[in-house]
Amino acid sequence: MNKKIQLLGKDQFEHHDSDHAGTHGMHLGNRRTFSIAHPSFSVPPSMPTAVPVALPDPIARTCNSPVPLVTRLEALSRAEDSVSMNRRRRFSHDPIRNQTARLFMVNVAATKALLLAQEDTDADSKITVLDKGPRVFSIPMANSFGVNSFEIRGTYPLSNLLQELQLASDHGRNIIILSEDRLLENPLERLHRLIKFNFWDALTRRLDARGLEALLQDSKSQQKNTRNRIYVPYHDTVGLEYFERVKVARLHFELDIVRLPEIITPMYVKGINAYPGILALGLRKIDEGKGWDDLENVCGTPFVVPGGRFNEQYGWDSYFEALGLIVDGRIDLAQGMLENFVYEIEHYGKILNANRSYYLTRAQPPFLTDMLRQIYANFSTQQSNNDPPTLPAKTIPQDSELETGSSGVNTPMSLLLPDCITPQAPLRKVWEKDKLRAWLARCTRACVKELLSVWLGFPRLDVTIGLSKYVPDGIGIPPETESGHFHAYLKPYAAKLGVSVDEFEKMYNNGDIQEPELDAYFIHDCAARESGHDTTYRFDATCANLTTVDLNSLVYKYETDLSELIADEFGGSFWFRVRCGPDGCYLRDFHAWLTALKTHDLDKLLGGGQIWNSTWAKGVMVFDEAVDVSLSCKDDTAVFLPTPIDRAHPHLPTFAQASSESPWFTVNLPSILFTQLASRTRNLIHTYLWNESRGLFFDYDCSSRQQTSYETATNFWPLWARVATQMQADQVVKNALPLFEVVGGLVSTTEASRGGLGEDRPSRQWDYPFGWAPHQMLAWKGLENYDRRSEACRLIYRWLYMCVKAFVEYNGVVPEKFDVVNMTHLVTAEYGNVGVDFKYIVREGFGWMNASVQVGLQYMDVHMRRSLGRLIHPDVVFGTMVNEKLRQG
Repeated sequence: MNKKIQLLGKDQFEHHDSDHAGTHGMHLGNRRTFSIAHPSFSVPPSMPTAVPVALPDPIARTCNSPVPLVTRLEALSRAEDSVSMNRRRRFSHDPIRNQTARLFMVNVAATKALLLAQEDTDADSKITVLDKGPRVFSIPMANSFGVNSFEIRGTYPLSNLLQELQLASDHGRNIIILSEDRLLENPLERLHRLIKFNFWDALTRRLDARGLEALLQDSKSQQKNTRNRIYVPYHDTVGLEYFERVKVARLHFELDIVRLPEIITPMYVKGINAYPGILALGLRKIDEGKGWDDLENVCGTPFVVPGGRFNEQYGWDSYFEALGLIVDGRIDLAQGMLENFVYEIEHYGKILNANRSYYLTRAQPPFLTDMLRQIYANFSTQQSNNDPPTLPAKTIPQDSELETGSSGVNTPMSLLLPDCITPQAPLRKVWEKDKLRAWLARCTRACVKELLSVWLGFPRLDVTIGLSKYVPDGIGIPPETESGHFHAYLKPYAAKLGVSVDEFEKMYNNGDIQEPELDAYFIHDCAARESGHDTTYRFDATCANLTTVDLNSLVYKYETDLSELIADEFGGSFWFRVRCGPDGCYLRDFHAWLTALKTHDLDKLLGGGQIWNSTWAKGVMVFDEAVDVSLSCKDDTAVFLPTPIDRAHPHLPTFAQASSESPWFTVNLPSILFTQLASRTRNLIHTYLWNESRGLFFDYDCSSRQQTSYETATNFWPLWARVATQMQADQVVKNALPLFEVVGGLVSTTEASRGGLGEDRPSRQWDYPFGWAPHQMLAWKGLENYDRRSEACRLIYRWLYMCVKAFVEYNGVVPEKFDVVNMTHLVTAEYGNVGVDFKYIVREGFGWMNASVQVGLQYMDVHMRRSLGRLIHPDVVFGTMVNEKLRQG
């Protein structure tokens, strides 16, 4: 025995947790902790995985100084005999009884090899329900110094053992003392813990000298010219100089730094598709007292990537990730993504699909105003650095709204989210009041610029009916698609010319042949990608013609948010500066726009063939230090201000120009303008997108001038945006839930709308039978907005049940999407499923899937959480088979 103890080595059990090994449940000789806090409880960041267990004095004394190994193991043995923990062993054949958690002495490398050889029968470096092993594994117990063993039974505990062994290996541990509680951890709590304390950080990136290595490689690019490139906006001189210094300091990256032109045209973007690179994002100074020329004093604004092949800051992914980050108290990351969006709007003209060069012509669904309001609601202010912070009153739960949970910690009684999500832990960022006002104004300027120049501008605003469409201005085949994605469609064109499909694709991309039908097809394809729903037969060869339910719900929400922000935070009117533009084009466009507002009713100006030209907003100066100073210091002399809003015409903007030589002019927009825009959008949605006979919303095809019949889960988006009437919401609940609610939550479309599949008509990932986190999360909130809490909770339980079931049965997997009809993540549509190709342990999950778990848990009471932790089927919980009662009315 002494020989065995000597082999372990004294240093293995000295307590130092600088590498956060304690986070992963490895016993290093200090007092062990066994289970995480309940998801709704505040968890100190210094103890991210556990609540300390009260141990006898002999054990407590081992926390502070190293002692001989024999003494420690004997103390651990005595603790097992003296501490009684009333808990249930999950997935075990042993009877339920009061007992302390067993501790195991594990040789990491040997145990891992033996475990895989016995249990990983399909050799995929995971232990899942698909393996055919005995699902029983013996490991030595610590209190007998490894002489006695104990059997671990079941797929879930064995996969947890594999994960803990891999983590120990990552941290260079040869021998560990492992708690049985970590192997039998409640799966819901384990999933919640990993997302909160591991996955978000694993998905976090910064575009700077230290973070470049994780961002430069792009598995989506099919181009041969794969040098590492960073494209920097024309007006970002600070960023250009910074990355030029990085190029010299990091020679091994072999960087090419490319300055974008001032005007980015579709032809320019097509020309650089063969030379892909990453697009610059915002930079920050670590120490405001030092300059931008200090390489170590500059860091990138952080952002969270979706995961896997999607290794950039994506558009609508970031919104849903931000909701999860706010719940987990990571306001800093949510703020970082918002600020990067503000940077994109200023320099690239829109929130991009993602920050890669081939996305420069493509936007994403607009969630910026709601993202801003969610984050702003979680900031607190102080008048000066010496004043205590002031929290927004609406985010502090009153005593009457609290109930005591199972741990005795007060938690909100409401099972559902307020209008703005609040974090579980009090981790609010504290601002000086004037600086926060300037920050909010900068973000609001970005929102105004995107709404007016992108979603209410050419070519996305349909001049016939006055609603918006997804219409990017890119040219040609999307370069980020997987190889062969379009071969079936291109094959007839290639055959007509007698060339191979690959040769035809090359000729088409080079402009050697002209095919107008193909040009139109790829406009629609890129529009579908701009919508985020890439791909679905709903949009096949028609997307750019559609004013969709989802987009126009978002535009309405954008308009109402701006109206409320300007009214509540800026006194009813909002002023900013606009560049006059090349040859004064933006100034001329503004004058024409203002004249049209004065001479036409707003309803007549938008739609009916009238030309609404708000392209002047492309010149809005988002980053404007002079205006920021004016707002912070309340010194209006720094900027030549427009005249106040005319009370006789409260909807009309005003403007001013210091002189005819000035490169900019000032605009003052009243909140009522956005109120009227929202009212107009609401009326048009009800006119063109609502189907009274079906009691559902449908897209409208502007080319055929009729509604489509494609049934889609975006029916719940008008409820999220509060654009539906109460009658319409009731009809959607009555008619849409039977169509879209399945055992795993909401399915994206119906099988009837999708149609049959075959060799020439493959499955599309945004169609039946697949379900996605964004559809679920917006439906939950939409139902809650119209007092349909029970339906929201039922959908949440279905979705989270499926997530936890996959997590338990497939080695902790957290995938991009699910087949919600068959409750499986094993899907092969298009590029397959992101997040399933891993070895031994999941390290990051998938961005919006992580968020859906954390947000969904906020809706649940303790009984639903307990049922989820025990994997009780939804049909048992709700006492009905899926859709049975719904179909019976």
